[in-house]
Amino acid sequence: MSRENKMIDFKSAVIVEKLCSITMDVEVSENIVADEIKSAFSRIQQEVKIDGFRHGKVPMNIIKQKFAGEAKDRVVESIIKKTVLDALKKEEFISVGFPVIEEFDYELGQTLKYRFTAERHPKIEVKDYKGIPLKKEIFKITDKSLEQNLEVLRERNAKLVPSKSDKVTDKSFVSVDYDAFGADGKELPEIKAKNYIIDLNSENTAKEFKEALRGLKTGDERDAKIEYPLAYPSEILAGKTVTFKIRVVEIKEKELPDLDSDFAKDMGSENLEDLKTKVKEAVEAEERRRQDIDIEKQIIEYLLEKNKFEVPQSLVAENEESLIKKMKNYMKGQGASEEYVEKQVRLGQEKFREEAEKKIRLSYILNSIFKNENLTVTDADIEEEKSKMKTSNPGRESTVDKYFAEKKEDIMLSLKEQKLFGFLLASANIETEEKNMLLKKDEDEK
Repeated sequence: MSRENKMIDFKSAVIVEKLCSITMDVEVSENIVADEIKSAFSRIQQEVKIDGFRHGKVPMNIIKQKFAGEAKDRVVESIIKKTVLDALKKEEFISVGFPVIEEFDYELGQTLKYRFTAERHPKIEVKDYKGIPLKKEIFKITDKSLEQNLEVLRERNAKLVPSKSDKVTDKSFVSVDYDAFGADGKELPEIKAKNYIIDLNSENTAKEFKEALRGLKTGDERDAKIEYPLAYPSEILAGKTVTFKIRVVEIKEKELPDLDSDFAKDMGSENLEDLKTKVKEAVEAEERRRQDIDIEKQIIEYLLEKNKFEVPQSLVAENEESLIKKMKNYMKGQGASEEYVEKQVRLGQEKFREEAEKKIRLSYILNSIFKNENLTVTDADIEEEKSKMKTSNPGRESTVDKYFAEKKEDIMLSLKEQKLFGFLLASANIETEEKNMLLKKDEDEK
């Protein structure tokens, strides 16, 4: 065994031990450290180049004078690496990641002392995962809700045509040109627009625009002044007072297609009845997805409520950072300023931490159940999933094979999740209630 890898004698003591962490003190005698220091100086002597001396021949007194600090740092790092894992091994503690050195105390010629904290996966017994009480609401599609969904389909396929009214109304779509000016009267060229469509019926349209445009005719002009808050997502507009000089280019309105066979054929159906059948099937499929999502959410919330335990904080911090990064990327992609994004991160810090902790705790709970119940994902399961995908993607068999070869681990995790939630659902106590599907006006009132 090389000197670099040899074991070092040390004393250690547990200061604090918790479910998933341990804090220990380690002490290495001055004699052992002295040997390590001597070796460190020898290595430095072989490495350094100093004018006036041949490589590797610098006198040791000069080495000790010039490189005492470096030798000390090397020794501290080396001894910690050689002892910290052995200290954990003595306590039969399997660490998650490398331990964190909390503090150390060492001067040349003295005993080296340091304290560290390490984390481990918690050993847990998951409680109350069989017979989970669930409430399943089943919304049945009615003639009225089908009719409403057909209207939504018509709305999505509507065309904008010249308005029959010569004035802007609350339901108008207005094509406008506008120039923007700051509070000092200077033009803001980055904000100007040509033939910009404004939907006066949209909740997202600024009320100042609606008020300015209402009642205008083609060719009319009017100003709209908007005071944007400092927290406004757009860096260009945040905290500014902007005056928009608006000119109406054209007034338009929606023209919905007739609900007839021609429309049905445009939608890829044989006739109107076929279209109604397809829309009903799509709504029912979406309803089943909603039920599955709601049931899974109930299961997760129940398990988290019934199983509260400490988890490694390093994993929580790592997951929290991932959540924050994801939010930052999304907000910046929407044009939010750096200042605004950082403010939202600060405001949501506690929420991110809580969400990350729940995610890590849930992973331990689910993995424990999977292991306790001897659930497995086999090669046969993967082949069956591959076969299903090939059936639903005719002519793309080679693409499916490539996808499964490249994403096998992700597919296994997905199948593992399916099996686990299938097991939990099979043993759950489900109370079912059937209701008529809510109409749009009822949803708004809720």
